Amino acid sequence: MHKVILLLSLLILSSLSFADHHGLALEARQPRSELELTSITLDGDFTTINAEAQMGVYGRVYMTFILASNDTGDGGTYTFEGRGYVDEENAFSGTGVGVWNRDGVNVIIMEQLINISDGTINLDRIVLNPLNRTATLDVYALK
Repeated sequence: MHKVILLLSLLILSSLSFADHHGLALEARQPRSELELTSITLDGDFTTINAEAQMGVYGRVYMTFILASNDTGDGGTYTFEGRGYVDEENAFSGTGVGVWNRDGVNVIIMEQLINISDGTINLDRIVLNPLNRTATLDVYALK
């Protein structure tokens, strides 16, 4: 767990060191996507969330998030795996790490850094509503 936090911190700090101190301008890589939460598995200290969506750049995408809770249970860190199938000849894979926090009872906000198999790096913001089995995903290009 400490390795995940260290990796996330290093990635954020390294990207900020190249900033021109005039602010970080993020460009959306694609329009907002609507996710369907297909399953949620509770297993002691971890929660696994599976989701899928049709995403503009990445095609039909299948995602798995493995969340670890902090001591109070209102946030923590997580890892991510995803696969996107654009067509019969093009596919992507991605891995990442992130942090999550509760916003009230039924909303979870997740922010993650994703390394995509084509060399791109994304910063994602996901807002989940487990009660409705839905989420929104905004993807910003870092590289």
